[in-house]
Amino acid sequence: MTVGWGIIGMGNIADKVTAPAMTEAKSSRLVAVMRRDLNRARELADEHGAARAYSTVEEVLEDDEVDAVYVATPVHVHAEQTIQAAEYGKHVLCEKPMALNPEEAQRMVDACDANGVKLMLCYYQRFNRRHQKIKELIASGQIGKVTAARVTFSGFGPDNPQSWRQKPELSGGGNLMDCGSHCVDLLRYLLGDVTRVSALVSTIAFDYAVDDTATMLLEMDGGTHAVVSSHWSTLIPDQQESSVVAIYGTGGTIVSTPQQEKFSRGSLKLMTRTQQTEYHFEESTHVQMLDAFAASIESDEPIPITGQDGVAVSKVIAAAYQSAREGKAITIL
Repeated sequence: MTVGWGIIGMGNIADKVTAPAMTEAKSSRLVAVMRRDLNRARELADEHGAARAYSTVEEVLEDDEVDAVYVATPVHVHAEQTIQAAEYGKHVLCEKPMALNPEEAQRMVDACDANGVKLMLCYYQRFNRRHQKIKELIASGQIGKVTAARVTFSGFGPDNPQSWRQKPELSGGGNLMDCGSHCVDLLRYLLGDVTRVSALVSTIAFDYAVDDTATMLLEMDGGTHAVVSSHWSTLIPDQQESSVVAIYGTGGTIVSTPQQEKFSRGSLKLMTRTQQTEYHFEESTHVQMLDAFAASIESDEPIPITGQDGVAVSKVIAAAYQSAREGKAITIL
């Protein structure tokens, strides 16, 4: 099946990553792009080979050639636009974080279910071939029983009055919402559900009204301990330090970097008492993600990253903020 796509919110991530992936993926065809600045929308449509450019959400949803929409707007309108798309009968790929809170996220799931359309979350790191290999190595017992994990996702994000991510009413939170949500979803993909959360969430380096530094201690289903460190407050030029996934077990260790790479490039090392093996991959995470979504629409099989996965991540992030406020561990219900 070839999915006709409409992009709602043709910003940086859509322009630089997702629209090119739609052009490359055999399962996808970019039909329309939407941006409030119509002239800019037309420029981007020409650049990416889209048939049409619009300045309103309604125009995209009324386009009969659009089968699915990619919602890439600021977080505060994800719920509204996803529900609206569902009511028009369009499938939805929604950027992360899913919504401002778990309640909004659940309403998105309910609307898509009620209208018989697919909802998938854009947690692209599940399609990083290194991460898929980690899951295979864990499942095959290569490192024994997994006891601990560490994910670091760090960057430098100074004050920018133009950035919606630094405005809590638009973003729902700062670094923890933006980077931390990726880390939580990746850990859930590799190790299962999060059952308990303790967190420190602070604004240390900058003056904006959202957090720039967060540390979470997670208890995973089965007892594994996981530490997530996510920052907008650190200048770490070496990605082997700033963007890392490490899984520790009774029989060995897996270390993969950089965590956020969108084309699976980087290094994955398996280390045991008897071997040290390094793996390298090149595939585009977003092309794989789009192909998987199209296959799900065609076959009516469950999608790889469900709306309930998004709700689960939202609950963990909300619990982390609660833990930081109250100074205690929060159990995930």
